[in-house]
Amino acid sequence: MSAPEEWAGDRVSRWLAQASELERQLAPVSQVLLEATALQPGEQVLDVGCGTGPTTRQAAAAVGTTGAVTGIDVAAEMLEAAAQAPPTEGAAPVEWTCADVVTWQGPSAAYDVVLSRFGVMFFADPAAAMRTLADVTRPGGRLAFAVWGPRSSSALFEAPYQAARSALAAEGYDVPSESPADAGSYSWSDEEYVVPLLAGAGWRDVAVAPRELVLPVAGGDPEAASRAALDFGPTRVLLDGRSQRERDLVQGAVREVFAGAVDAEGRAHLPASVRLVTARR
Repeated sequence: MSAPEEWAGDRVSRWLAQASELERQLAPVSQVLLEATALQPGEQVLDVGCGTGPTTRQAAAAVGTTGAVTGIDVAAEMLEAAAQAPPTEGAAPVEWTCADVVTWQGPSAAYDVVLSRFGVMFFADPAAAMRTLADVTRPGGRLAFAVWGPRSSSALFEAPYQAARSALAAEGYDVPSESPADAGSYSWSDEEYVVPLLAGAGWRDVAVAPRELVLPVAGGDPEAASRAALDFGPTRVLLDGRSQRERDLVQGAVREVFAGAVDAEGRAHLPASVRLVTARR
């Protein structure tokens, strides 16, 4: 979740167009996250940056009809898509809330658990957002969220990005000497940043656990995956403002990377570094 203007228009439409494949890619992260939350029947849950609601619905199934779940996101189009999914039998009711957590006036001490899968990384004011989340959590309540580890530790991002840089440089195109500005996605990978931030916002027992996962690449087969890589992550940032020829050149290079990482079914998988952050109120 970010400032509302960051999750609007083209960025949201690109996500929605590939939502099913992106969810397939991120499903292993959801499993790790939900295991960490240890949800119990009857609990009240807040899913932050819920997007189209996959983790929200999983949480609703876990807490059952005696619980309740709220999914919050700044992107109204994401929530519209989330609300279209049919309810799961035996699951808790879900409320969809369109708001920016930084300025949200949520119900005081209402939730037993706050969770987020890659939804906390883009707050305009992280400290204010974490204070808000602490305020809406009951004493003793739990926080668990997943964020990306350092980009350099994730072949999922680094391999296509470096292939793109090399392909452009080989053809004489300008390539930035530094990584492109995509700080939000990886800024929470530093434990020395996260622990004091949460502690200062009223959370205790803050822990950051690295998890190394092998994730299916969004798009699946190398051709589709190479197209998807141009829409998200550092490779997308690198291509901003470039010509179609440059984009085609990069897609070919990225396709080769993914072709070298396919499984027996022809789908590409690459390692990714994730940080699982937990805390108590």
